[in-house]
Amino acid sequence: MPLDSIDVPDHLYFITSSLINWTHLFTQHRYAKIILDAFTHYRNQKRLLLFAYVIMPSHFHAILKPIYEPIGKFIQSYGSFTAHKIIQVLKEDKLWDVLGIFHNNRRDLRSNYSVWQEIFTENIFSQSFLEQKINYIHQNPTSKELNSNKDRSNFIYSSAGYYDKGEKPIIELDDINVYLLK
Repeated sequence: MPLDSIDVPDHLYFITSSLINWTHLFTQHRYAKIILDAFTHYRNQKRLLLFAYVIMPSHFHAILKPIYEPIGKFIQSYGSFTAHKIIQVLKEDKLWDVLGIFHNNRRDLRSNYSVWQEIFTENIFSQSFLEQKINYIHQNPTSKELNSNKDRSNFIYSSAGYYDKGEKPIIELDDINVYLLK
């Protein structure tokens, strides 16, 4: 998967990816949960620190730090893991139309499906850039795509409530302040 950043072990990374054809799959909890569960799985394996996230209907953003592997290797693993799980659940749910989109728009003809357009990463190289990316992530639910969500902290698939109101997010986060103080 293409990367926009160079692996720097001390850096945090902003990652983002969209489903093929901007398919609105994450409007269904079952599919959004795949992304959330993957973040939790990698955190529990001590493979990443997760600081912020949002899952929108067709894409996600996160700020994270791989713990013991280069960002490229982590992203490849994460993308493959989530893509396989999404395909498995689409088959269980018999969503042949969505599977058709992922088949007909595949990026690699050696594979039956492509789920992700690409997963992009950016090094977070300063405090101001980190704050900009956290704000960008948390403002996403107030965009045109979800215009019914006026208060970003009420969006369940986001860490905004944690940052804005100190509320427990739907999945565990790592404390950015503890990381920055190291």
